[in-house]
Amino acid sequence: MKKIFVSLLIACAVWPVAAAYVSGEIAADPCRSGGIYYAYPVEGDEAPAPPEGYEPVAISHYGRHGSRWAIKEWKYDRVLDLFSKARSQGNLTAEGERVAAMVRVLADDIRGNAGALTPLGEIQHKAIARRMVSRWPSLFADSATVRVFSSVEPRCIVSMAAFCEQLKEKNPRLRILRKVAPGNMDFIAYSTDRALAAGSDTAVWRDHFNAWRDTVVKPSRLMSRLFKDPSQVKAPVFLMTLLHDIAVAEQNTEAKAGMLDIFTPEELTALWKALNYEMYVKHGRATVTADAGPLSAATLVRHFIDDADRRLADGDSGVTLRFGHDTNLIRLLAFMGVEGCDVVESDPDRYHLAWQDYKVSPMGANLQLVFFRNKEGKVLCLARHNERPVHLPIAAADATGYYYDWQTLRSFLTARLENGLLPD
Repeated sequence: MKKIFVSLLIACAVWPVAAAYVSGEIAADPCRSGGIYYAYPVEGDEAPAPPEGYEPVAISHYGRHGSRWAIKEWKYDRVLDLFSKARSQGNLTAEGERVAAMVRVLADDIRGNAGALTPLGEIQHKAIARRMVSRWPSLFADSATVRVFSSVEPRCIVSMAAFCEQLKEKNPRLRILRKVAPGNMDFIAYSTDRALAAGSDTAVWRDHFNAWRDTVVKPSRLMSRLFKDPSQVKAPVFLMTLLHDIAVAEQNTEAKAGMLDIFTPEELTALWKALNYEMYVKHGRATVTADAGPLSAATLVRHFIDDADRRLADGDSGVTLRFGHDTNLIRLLAFMGVEGCDVVESDPDRYHLAWQDYKVSPMGANLQLVFFRNKEGKVLCLARHNERPVHLPIAAADATGYYYDWQTLRSFLTARLENGLLPD
């Protein structure tokens, strides 16, 4: 009992500090409030030196597509219709007119492009490829073979093309074997029936989410700035959410309207909490969905294991690249226990403290497993999430704490495949 009481005291002291830290991150960079719409923020990579005697022999990678236009074009039209109706009723303020003009600019930009990769998305993947080659040039030397798989979605295919184009520019002799086929989706972007049910519009957690969101997101200040009579707006939380969705998508495009400036830092934090809540429950380790999302990563994990087995069995070396989606990367990271990506939480008011989607899967996010072998044939594995080394929930094999014995890691992953994920 005493231990529980002490734990509660520690939690009560830590949570406000953590909450302030997260809010401060969004205030420092409002684009983070977009969660999975956050444009890839990495411009450099990190990797601790391997233990003496170990040389890189393989890379196994999963990358989310780069920055894209928003998926749902109808949101722009819905907002423009609402503003048009308010204008016809004489209910639009000068600020409302200004915001309507910004939405029109962004609506024109997305027209016919919904869901497609933007130029920024190509730039991101070329930069990641360039850094990968610079970091481990021996794996891309001479006529080395690079095996590449992609989702059938065009934004993933174009991401793959940009990445491979950069590899070829660095070394034209590379042998790049690409495969884009419906069968890839069985591991690149797979969902079990349980995962589909957990993310559906009728999932049991949505009733709580809708009520919770309406207490956290406060639209009154913004509505009074946009409309002369805010009481005429029938669904202010819905409208505020649509405006935020449009605003955060802007960072991924070449159209610049500055819409994030219409929100206060407090509003951005609240809107982000709602986005984060949904992504965490559907794809992370929130207890309410009992690992339905992460367990959908099983076929992808098997692909990683089988690929490594093939690569390492006969002393082979090389690179395997996979290009897919945010949800599948989020699930993979949770399944593997990557630090910051697998926290188990049951309290919706603390979801944002346990897990931040803008860190887990921004546009262009990626996981890289890099394998190293010594002369005795022992293999170590370094995991990098968004080009930063990360810890895994097993004992490390070196002093840096980032290199793991591959056979130990393989056994850990195999046990999870056979037994499921156990709560921490």
